Amino acid sequence: MTWRQGFISGVTLSIVISFLSPLVQYITFTLITPQFFTNIIKYAVENKVQTQEQAEAYFSLKNYMLQGVFGGLSMGVFTSAIVAFILKTKNYKN
Repeated sequence: MTWRQGFISGVTLSIVISFLSPLVQYITFTLITPQFFTNIIKYAVENKVQTQEQAEAYFSLKNYMLQGVFGGLSMGVFTSAIVAFILKTKNYKN
């Protein structure tokens, strides 16, 4: 395996995972833990970490979905580059 083959495989996997992330987060925050955002907003305001408005803007399903997609893509590309470098075959003949 060349570095390029490993990198492309990793990026492809990262894209698939990143675009499945919103579905997983939707299920998690609406079916499994529906009070998550209410609780975390309350905690942030009570501990003076953020104002009510800041907490409501930051802790939302839409914001978490966007962070999941873009965070997954950026970390996936970065990790793919490193793992492909480590796992590349030294005696690869094309």
